[in-house]
Amino acid sequence: MSDAPPQFSPKQVAASLQVSESSVKRWCDQGIIPTIRTVGGHRRITLSGLREFLRATNRMLVDPKPLGVESLGIDARVMDVASRPRTRRRPIPGQGNEPIQQEFRAALACGDEARCEQLMRDRIALGWTRAEAAEDLITDAMRGLGDAWDCGDLEVYQERRSCNICARLIYQLQDGLEELPEGAPTAIGGAPESDPYQLPSALVELALRESGWNAVNLGNDLPLESLVQAVSDYQPRLVWLSVTAVDDPARFIREENKLADALGDEVSLIVGGRALGDDLRPKLRYTAHCDGLRHLVELGAILKRGT
Repeated sequence: MSDAPPQFSPKQVAASLQVSESSVKRWCDQGIIPTIRTVGGHRRITLSGLREFLRATNRMLVDPKPLGVESLGIDARVMDVASRPRTRRRPIPGQGNEPIQQEFRAALACGDEARCEQLMRDRIALGWTRAEAAEDLITDAMRGLGDAWDCGDLEVYQERRSCNICARLIYQLQDGLEELPEGAPTAIGGAPESDPYQLPSALVELALRESGWNAVNLGNDLPLESLVQAVSDYQPRLVWLSVTAVDDPARFIREENKLADALGDEVSLIVGGRALGDDLRPKLRYTAHCDGLRHLVELGAILKRGT
């Protein structure tokens, strides 16, 4: 029998903590949970890493059975979810320090959709494009709300509700756009398989449609082989990939490169997203990498002139 220390998958840890698997993966990627990678690129959490995480965050295992930790020396006292002590609520963090950004984050956290709409309209009234306003407020807010959940300052339902509000705001911004001219070039894209984040790709669709592209967001958790078929059906001039989370880097690299090879010279492949770090990006094939919506709009304008 092997004496190697046990290692746990994000799914096991998520089941034991009774949180979403995507939250555990995000904590791993942010370094909140010490994580190692297998040869195949899969996340694994060691026993010592799990202990460190529990101590640092003052958490306890809600259900130790998925880990089988009763004999591993982890404090595995079962705590009813409803009886967990609630952390004192603090202001929602964010990279943006402007008062309107801070107010938008606070309104989103408490579910004040009407105030969020008004703050978005105020931004646009100052001369911001719809995509610029959405990126400035929504992207900043959702990162802040994610950090607040990580710290125990936000409930899961508040994060989910905020996502739904932001999705509706994006669709409202799209509905107010002028009708696209006849013959507008087509762009399609989405987030790859295992990526649970819907909003980044919806923001790309908004930015491209506002700049004159007939953009179609195919959603998140999209197998790239299905995106290849979509390219055949839509005959786009541009394809985008919004990559916020990658579950299996080796598999993603293979499938992304297959997609790039299938597009041919007439179709541009634009990639972006916070999961495409310096370790992953050099292994991919694409036309351009964008680090934000403004960069995407600038690049889209160049490509559109070439159609």
